[in-house]
Amino acid sequence: MTQQELLLTFFILNWFLIIGDASLGYFLLPLVLPPTPAESIEEGSDRVASAVGGVRRLLTVMVLLYMLVNCYAFYQGHWTLLYVVTAIVLLDIVAQLVLRRVRLRRG
Repeated sequence: MTQQELLLTFFILNWFLIIGDASLGYFLLPLVLPPTPAESIEEGSDRVASAVGGVRRLLTVMVLLYMLVNCYAFYQGHWTLLYVVTAIVLLDIVAQLVLRRVRLRRG
């Protein structure tokens, strides 16, 4: 496998990883945010909904940055940067799953 083929493989893999990471973050976010015990359920749900909406907007920016760096690394032939993007996205996915597991154990 040549270096160009390896770059293409990681480029395509990153696309799927980034879309998977964004989907996972979008759906796991309400489970990860802690409820506010000092407030009533109605007030807490409004606050959590506002926080979820804000973080989901930031998620859009993160996907944009991941894709931008992924495309830049591929088209400029920076294989090291492409591997770094892959590692960061994988780390992000693992961190989301760990946070979800910790949150579910706490109740």
